[in-house]
Amino acid sequence: MNSLIIEDDENKARNIKAFMVDKYPGLELTIKKSYQSGLKAIHTEDFNVVLLDMQLPNFDIVEGEDGYRFRQLAGEDILKELRRKKKKTGIIIVTQFEKFGEGKEVIDISDLKDRLRLNYPENYIGTVFYSAKSEIWKEKIAKLISKNIL
Repeated sequence: MNSLIIEDDENKARNIKAFMVDKYPGLELTIKKSYQSGLKAIHTEDFNVVLLDMQLPNFDIVEGEDGYRFRQLAGEDILKELRRKKKKTGIIIVTQFEKFGEGKEVIDISDLKDRLRLNYPENYIGTVFYSAKSEIWKEKIAKLISKNIL
């Protein structure tokens, strides 16, 4: 299985990577840290599954920089691009937040799940709530992968 993690939080990325490598021996795994680097990887390689954070910096953050613009719904933007390019890559959103967006554009996780399921059925597999204090996210990722990928 070939997988991609798109995650800017180093601790969260490290925990997801450790879980995936342990759970799926022989796994090929790539990690990207921004909307742009993740999107480029998806367009240039074929992945069985992408574990995708919903909120990401636009570009990889270099020391002394801020990644430019922060994308509140980067995960959904990547799903839009996959639909536009007709690329059938399985996406699991892995997030630590229950609300997304800003101002009048705020959407809660339940409504966002419904919107993603409705608008991106070819790619969207599900959403997992991540917490470093719990192991439940591991079970949920494994269940989504076994049901939809393996």
